[in-house]
Amino acid sequence: LTPSQREAPGSSLDMRSTKLVLLAVALLAVASVRVARADDDEVMDDYGGDDDEGGMGMGGGMGDDDDEYGGDGDDYDEDGEDGEGGGGGGAREEIKELISMEDFDEFLDNEDASVVGFFAEGGDALEAFKEAASSLQWEYRFGFTTSEEILAKHKYKSAAVVFKPPRFVSEKAGEKLKARYPGADFKNTESLKIFLRDKSLSLVGQLTYKTKERYTAIGLPLVKVFFDLDYELNAKGSNYFVNRVRKVATEYAGKLSFAVAATKDFSYDTADYGLTMEAGKKQVGVGLDDGDKRYGMGDKEFSAESLKEFVEAFLKGELVPTKVVEPYSPPPPSPGGDDEDEGGEVDESFVTVATPENLATVAATDKNVMLEFYAPWCGHCKQLKPEYAKLGKAFEGDDDVVIAKFDADANTVPEGYDVQGYPTILWVPKGGKAETYDGARNAEEMTAFILKSKK
Repeated sequence: LTPSQREAPGSSLDMRSTKLVLLAVALLAVASVRVARADDDEVMDDYGGDDDEGGMGMGGGMGDDDDEYGGDGDDYDEDGEDGEGGGGGGAREEIKELISMEDFDEFLDNEDASVVGFFAEGGDALEAFKEAASSLQWEYRFGFTTSEEILAKHKYKSAAVVFKPPRFVSEKAGEKLKARYPGADFKNTESLKIFLRDKSLSLVGQLTYKTKERYTAIGLPLVKVFFDLDYELNAKGSNYFVNRVRKVATEYAGKLSFAVAATKDFSYDTADYGLTMEAGKKQVGVGLDDGDKRYGMGDKEFSAESLKEFVEAFLKGELVPTKVVEPYSPPPPSPGGDDEDEGGEVDESFVTVATPENLATVAATDKNVMLEFYAPWCGHCKQLKPEYAKLGKAFEGDDDVVIAKFDADANTVPEGYDVQGYPTILWVPKGGKAETYDGARNAEEMTAFILKSKK
């Protein structure tokens, strides 16, 4: 406005009218957003927002797509007949963009839960979701989509939804496939983490190094069924046992947790339950964790009936522990005090540095070797660094154990070592072949694994 226009009669009124109109438009916009939110989400809950997905805990929530993704458990009869298994597992994935329904279906076809962000457009909400995903990637699988096809199919415009592994979800057992995070603030990662922990486990799920801590957090005794679990090579056989475990789990929901585990991933663990098992053999073993106590079903032939008898005996207090686990004692501090020097660097003096030139010597067949392949720029490698240093210190005086690391960014990984991502940790037992360590990435768990597995 020119000075003459500002001084014109009635101009102040015109300005006020303009402001009032703008204010009214803004209020209508806010009201519209609130109405839209009310149509989309109805009930407030403990996670700081609205929830249209149903109850808490192992049952999770149900949405429009539960029928289509009802889980392989319902595609097989009690004898595991018919159907095909999906892929799964593998190295930790970065947050994945899902462009088509084929991408979406493939992403959900996994042994672990999948967290998907649905966004009609890019913006602050999507960026906040990506940041939350980055901070929780070590514990969960994340994907996101802005695809109109996927958004229309699932009827979400701005939401984070956790999907349990379809292969482990059974509608016949009253399970629900998915649950929508009720909060709108994805920056509150602690709230999101609690929600995912509560909603990501199915009635019977797969025990892995990622899900192990979630089962512990539930606080219920955990029944573990070990067998040659493999959905890629033997989906029919895997579902045969999962179905039988589920029959029992349904009766004891809220009293016990149930999980199936691949023997090859937990062979070091089965001895705690008095079991003698070998990967690749047609064996089924049952163990139970209750705090620091371990119980085993022994050499009884596995069936739904024998599993139920074992569970009943435990609940009645009739079982004798096969082992009482001793609490972990961290190694004593170095004479200098802290593990870190004044510059904040971690003391890795007890970790052997492997290179292409000395790797054959470091991973000698007369030693038990834990070998980490890392990249200096990798965030998760940096998180692992102090724990791995503690691990090295824990075996400082053990001549049969070597804790080593290999910079896979600066050096070419030699043949014979399967490195799919960073960090990759391999265990090479004395006289044996390298195998991937899939346990928890902390000094306590890695120490326990080595003590049980070393030769």
